[in-house]
Amino acid sequence: MNESNGDRIVRVIIGVALLIAGFTALSGILGVVAIVVGAILTLTGAVGFCPIYAVLKTGTRKLTGA
Repeated sequence: MNESNGDRIVRVIIGVALLIAGFTALSGILGVVAIVVGAILTLTGAVGFCPIYAVLKTGTRKLTGA
């Protein structure tokens, strides 16, 4: 896990909002983009792992211990 709890909560909230917007309010390519981005944000928020953070060797979770 490389995401803090706050990061995860924000990702899930924004992801779900984008999914709802993509399925209901938006149409065409914008709707598809909203669904894809929403699904990615929701998934990474639920799992707690962001592949982009891993590639950049960073994250928002503070490491504890030695």
